[in-house]
Amino acid sequence: MNTEVVIPSQKISFSGYLKLTKPSIIYLLVLTAATAMFLANGFSGDISKIIFGLIGIALIASSSAVINQILDVEIDGKMERTRNRPLVKGEITQSNAKIFSGVLLVAGILLLYFFNNILTIFLTLLTWAFYSFFYTKVLKFAGTQNIVIGGIAGAMPPLLGWTAVTNSVDPLPLLMVLIIFIWTPPHFWALSINRKEDYLAAKIPMMPVIKGIEYTKIQIALYSVLLATISLFPFATGYLGGLYFLSGVLLNVIFIGMAVALIFDKTNKLALPLFLYSIVYLTALFICMVLDRLIPIQL
Repeated sequence: MNTEVVIPSQKISFSGYLKLTKPSIIYLLVLTAATAMFLANGFSGDISKIIFGLIGIALIASSSAVINQILDVEIDGKMERTRNRPLVKGEITQSNAKIFSGVLLVAGILLLYFFNNILTIFLTLLTWAFYSFFYTKVLKFAGTQNIVIGGIAGAMPPLLGWTAVTNSVDPLPLLMVLIIFIWTPPHFWALSINRKEDYLAAKIPMMPVIKGIEYTKIQIALYSVLLATISLFPFATGYLGGLYFLSGVLLNVIFIGMAVALIFDKTNKLALPLFLYSIVYLTALFICMVLDRLIPIQL
């Protein structure tokens, strides 16, 4: 009798590993970093610095996204929005996820070392550590300003992209960082209104849970006005021109209009459209920065 036990091999879930990197966030990261690179030198420098700089930054950011999900696996299981993530479903083991995160991190560092510079490695690793551990384990539970302070991690890509090709810190990328920093709270607060029950179940002190939805709506509106002001600084300081100004005004009018409409929306159904528009807003705003350099318009 043949008593050999055949153990079925576990298939590698490529889609699961991709989901661990949070590709929807990485796309915005790469876009904003690439925009800063273009504004720095118009892509006229060493093309390897641009390509491998973007890949290196994206790999390290992906590593931090994996660590975030490893540390948040219990919380993710309590939230409808995140309960289908690979680690929650057991699609990927935590040990494999840790190895995957480490490989991404090392690969990203090596690319930035050989093709870019130490300054970019330092700033990228600082961002990695801030998001992976300080935000995930401390800031997220520190109070209603969690996303305001934690937003600095997501705002860093323009500076990282700029330093990758210039090896210097300059005013324009810092303005771009400030724009994303101010954009982040209304972006996430709109989502947290839509997913209030999720955050309540996970005991995460997002603003709608602690301060209430109506208070959060007012904060979103106030931040949308602040964002409109900050987003026009690159024009006011002479770094960008008329096309960016006109596009920025239009994008901000829509943002403020939707934020104000949300205040009067008793059903809160406008929260999700505002969240989705905020992604379109940031994407379009940064694309317009590039177009402004390609199509100069004098006002």
